[in-house]
Amino acid sequence: MKAKNILIIGKIPPPIGGVTVHVARLLNDLKRKNFTDFSFYDLAKEPLWKVFPEMIRFPLIHLHTSNTYFQLIAAIFCLLTNRNLITTYHGNWRRFGFLRNLAGSISATLSFVPIALNPGSLHEMKKWNSRAVFISAFIRPGTLIPLPESILEKLHDYKRKYKLLFCTNATNLAFDRNGREIYGISDLVTRFSTIPGAALVVCDSSEKYIDVHLNHIPENILFLKGEHDFCNILWMSDGFIRNTTTDGDSISIREALHYGVTVFATDCVTRPAGCVLFKNIGETDFVEKLQMCSSEEFPPAYDYELYDATDKLIKLYRQCLNNCKI
Repeated sequence: MKAKNILIIGKIPPPIGGVTVHVARLLNDLKRKNFTDFSFYDLAKEPLWKVFPEMIRFPLIHLHTSNTYFQLIAAIFCLLTNRNLITTYHGNWRRFGFLRNLAGSISATLSFVPIALNPGSLHEMKKWNSRAVFISAFIRPGTLIPLPESILEKLHDYKRKYKLLFCTNATNLAFDRNGREIYGISDLVTRFSTIPGAALVVCDSSEKYIDVHLNHIPENILFLKGEHDFCNILWMSDGFIRNTTTDGDSISIREALHYGVTVFATDCVTRPAGCVLFKNIGETDFVEKLQMCSSEEFPPAYDYELYDATDKLIKLYRQCLNNCKI
């Protein structure tokens, strides 16, 4: 059997999250495109220390992790062992405190090719490594996993009771370096409590928000706990809201745009074309803005049928293996 040249390192669901979903779709899409020159090391199932002897077996490594210190250790290891490292920096780059940002900056410098997930991150990353590239995290979803009947019944009930149905999601109850809730679910709950004509579905895969809001959830807000295919929720929604304080390249935003669902997003990072941006959720009238989106003046969303992140990554893999100019 011919030896593989590429080792992809990361995690796949469960749990569901932006990074794990991206990695799972990448692995499946590579196989679908008959690109088999890779192996996968699952950090969720295998001991962390065993990844280093495994890395020696491959000339090219593609790392997916949000752990900045592991990014740095992997970059130093690849430098010492003469391996080419591609690091995908999930999330907005340099969003942490001083030490973690420093670790991320050094690892980007030492990586053969660092990948940024939004134009703002790319601009900063280029200062540390001129080979940095921008490749979106979005890979088109494959076959959707049907929702349980119990959830479908709840969604249909809300569709009947309310004129408009919005949705949002959060993979964890997490806070940014300023102590603000990253996914902004608490503020959304407060905001929608004043919009009786519209409903909000909150997909809470970690179930941690349920503990926070269980005693005071307004009638027009539905929390769905546990893991499920979020694309099904998007199909039934009129709008998707991304109320984050920081972000990389939100897969959920790309999925919503891909399915033609109106997207409302904070302007904390550069967002894809087609998003309706807002600054202050308390001053944002989502119902009015949704009605305005039918205007011809509204910018069109990117044509995701023409965008293929997997093809871009395959091209990058081949360039790195051939030591071509990036």
